[in-house]
Amino acid sequence: MNNDVPTIDYRLIKTNQELNTCCQHWQSKAFLGMDTEFMRVNTFYPQLALIQVNDGDAIYLIDPLGISEWEAFAELMLSPGVVKIFHSCSEDLGVFVRHFGLLPTPLFDTQIANAFLNEGFGLSYQNLVAAQSGHELPKGETRSDWLQRPLTQQQLQYAALDVEYLPAIYLAQKEQLQEQGRLSWVEEDCQRLSGNYREELAQDFSQAYLGFSAAWQLNGEQLRLLKLLAEWREKRARQRDKPKNWIVQDKSILEIARYQPQALQELKAIDSLSVNFIRYEGEAILQLVRQAQDLPPLANDLPRPLSNAQKKLFKKAQTLVRQKAESVGLPVEILGRKRLLLAVFNVWLASQSETQQAVDITSLTLPDELLGWRKAILLPVFQELFQ
Repeated sequence: MNNDVPTIDYRLIKTNQELNTCCQHWQSKAFLGMDTEFMRVNTFYPQLALIQVNDGDAIYLIDPLGISEWEAFAELMLSPGVVKIFHSCSEDLGVFVRHFGLLPTPLFDTQIANAFLNEGFGLSYQNLVAAQSGHELPKGETRSDWLQRPLTQQQLQYAALDVEYLPAIYLAQKEQLQEQGRLSWVEEDCQRLSGNYREELAQDFSQAYLGFSAAWQLNGEQLRLLKLLAEWREKRARQRDKPKNWIVQDKSILEIARYQPQALQELKAIDSLSVNFIRYEGEAILQLVRQAQDLPPLANDLPRPLSNAQKKLFKKAQTLVRQKAESVGLPVEILGRKRLLLAVFNVWLASQSETQQAVDITSLTLPDELLGWRKAILLPVFQELFQ
């Protein structure tokens, strides 16, 4: 394998005029290979430091620190005729939501496409480039300070290399996927990635409490307080630009919800809460407790841990899905990962408990992932299992 990585030519974009001119030029392109560099050490939000673009003919590095006019760039990111190519784009999407209030579309993720081609699930960009081109990419600048100015030549070269191979990889993957009839599957899954950021775009965190795995243990009064506490923490983390667990940890939120303290002394009795948290946030927490008492209790229909008999049935479901994945030549993580199977399983269990009789799975409210290309493959598997 060739370990010599060639020097990459790039153009550094540092002014509003330069960016606007480039955006006008990029509107005529069929695709753009893209990546971002950002810092996120002790903040909630990623701090954007660089945007890399490869339009198939040249590489551009956009320095955002000196740019104030982003309207043309935002319009380009939403242009339906320009495919935005990323590799493992979940963190990049978070950057775009934070800094531009949008999600690039249409989206193509080469890591996802590689998995659909059954050439490795979760493959890194470095490993994908090595497999496709034989070039070994350096990793030395991954943890460097991307907010320093000026950026070093090593940093700029590293950043350019991150998009150097994306267009060629995209074109090769697209051709293979079209031959296999799976291009629309990849496009569907890539666009579904945006769903992870709907709450962030809408700034609606009312469902954040559903992320607490132990919430099923709470009664209706405790659950309504957990709902308010979880939503408060999401907003507080953004206000202070600090990681959520720096505000207050999950276990502490659950303990507050469970004990529903009425005074600061009762709040201090919760061992996992720090003195500083009680000093600065205690009154806000007590206000949430009082607010919750004026609301109706929530019906706790959250999924419970599976019984031994249910675990056996679930393992059978996993086995059937694994066999189906092998038969269609897909990684099981792509066809039916555990989270999806568990969601379907819990929907079915809830319907069983309500009706006390066999339920047609097609009549249930199924996860969004099971309504697209997976439906024809997986629905017969679930019908066989549950009937």
